[in-house]
Amino acid sequence: MAKHREKCPQPETPANLAKLLYLFAEVQERLYHGETIQKALAQISRHTQDEKILETCRAIAVLLKIEATEQFVSFDRGWYFDAVQKLQKRLAWVLEKYQLIPNLVEQSDPKWTADLSQATDIQLATLTQLVSLLDNEPAFCDQQGNTIRPNDLVVVPCQDDKGREYEHYGIVRPTPNGYRIAHFFTGETIRPQNRIVEMGVGYVHFTQDLTVWQFKERPADAIDAEIEARIAKFQAEICTGRAKFWNQLSYNCEHWAREMVCGEAYSTQVEKLRKKDRD
Repeated sequence: MAKHREKCPQPETPANLAKLLYLFAEVQERLYHGETIQKALAQISRHTQDEKILETCRAIAVLLKIEATEQFVSFDRGWYFDAVQKLQKRLAWVLEKYQLIPNLVEQSDPKWTADLSQATDIQLATLTQLVSLLDNEPAFCDQQGNTIRPNDLVVVPCQDDKGREYEHYGIVRPTPNGYRIAHFFTGETIRPQNRIVEMGVGYVHFTQDLTVWQFKERPADAIDAEIEARIAKFQAEICTGRAKFWNQLSYNCEHWAREMVCGEAYSTQVEKLRKKDRD
């Protein structure tokens, strides 16, 4: 009986080594091709001021030894996720080529490929982790640079028809399509007989224009599920005609916002007016 002979590994040929080194080069070529990653990082910085996200972008720039430019223009969730998708697609394209490397590395002489293989493994594993961190809803900041989070109270500086300044209140709400500002307002108002203040039918509106709102307050006791339930209940009461009317002194936009967030209708602006009148 003939003895079984173990099959010896085929010796590495110059052609196989050249192919392997060329694959490593192709991975890097795909990584930097067209400066796609650099442009996507710049696009992210133009449309978010979320410091955690910007730190991640800086880490990617350092990892790849590319220049990271930061020049904020305006908060835009759509453009932000467009840039993240570009990064994800580019990474997938790079990893597609990278998948061809491990089998050839096993057949190669480590003296030629060990260091190169280790460096590439670390580079792509780190990049994959960093890109995954960007696939989150970005926080947005007001024009003063204050970070605004869900359930925060926000305001828009306004003037009434008599030129008096006041703050129109809203609540930051998370939705599947990004942040929205829920706020309470009225259309035409009337002044009932024997009343000194105007009243009107109130409406709840969700706006996606975040640029004009300013951070006001972050209530410590805000519970997201309770806020959602209160707003839904109020909207249902509007539909059935049982909702509170807008009233300049007893139930304005601030009363509504604080009631939705904390469960108690209260207006700091009205209290200041009353205190001023008493003084």
